[in-house]
Amino acid sequence: MKRFNHFSIAYKKIDEEKFKVVPNPKYGWAADPFLVEYRDEIYLFAEIFLYNSERNGVIGYCRYNGDGFSEWQITMDKHWHLSYPNVFVVKDELYMCPESYQAGEVAIYRLLEFPDKWEKVKTIVDNVEYCDSTFIEVNNEKYMFTYERSGSFKRGRGLLCKLSEDGIHKTRVISESSMGNRPAGNVLVEDGKYIRVAQYSKDEYGQGLMLFQIDSFEPIYKEHEIKCVMPQDIKVDFAKNIVGIHTYNRLKDIEVIDVKYREFSLREYIAQKRVRKIFLNKY
Repeated sequence: MKRFNHFSIAYKKIDEEKFKVVPNPKYGWAADPFLVEYRDEIYLFAEIFLYNSERNGVIGYCRYNGDGFSEWQITMDKHWHLSYPNVFVVKDELYMCPESYQAGEVAIYRLLEFPDKWEKVKTIVDNVEYCDSTFIEVNNEKYMFTYERSGSFKRGRGLLCKLSEDGIHKTRVISESSMGNRPAGNVLVEDGKYIRVAQYSKDEYGQGLMLFQIDSFEPIYKEHEIKCVMPQDIKVDFAKNIVGIHTYNRLKDIEVIDVKYREFSLREYIAQKRVRKIFLNKY
């Protein structure tokens, strides 16, 4: 009996020891968690991997209420796979850069009307297969960490792109190792130090997390590893056997991760058999 890789999102306060799981929607599972504060509310955005879909990934959100999160709702659904919803606020407006490698672009959307009306406002680059793009501004310079796909998860390249008003000004390869080449959440800033969060995928996709302290962005990029976090290093109030982690983010005193586990799914098995057909009822 085939078991599928599934994810769930878990959260905790920084001073708590154990993560609690956010229930998945009945129509899919959730991964790639991002937190954002918008109009005095804290929201959790994530990829929702649909069982009944020929495209699989859409973007969902739920609201934090102090004790947990509301039920999942869909905020973006395109004609291609979406994931890694990098959300941020600029001048009281909400923006999102979802992974859209199947569309061959890295694009930024602005929210026009909550919760699901978005407008594309900028295409940073097109004709590429970039994944998990992550932004940081340092000394008035804007940068984007991203992952360039190349078939197997072991053969991709981690890139650092220096951005300009017109798009990408300069691109540098910072890692070709599956142990750190793919972003896994926002860059952390601690006591003036920048910490890059990346995936550890030595043997399979999404095994764990790696943290790198960035020593310099210019004139050359330098970093050094400071920590590796594997499933056995965390405590989660979850009955399933956790075999991976591949995203970490935090906002104020809330931390979020996604945990990987394996289980049989009849709906997903049937969906894979029908992947070339259009599903009329996805949710």
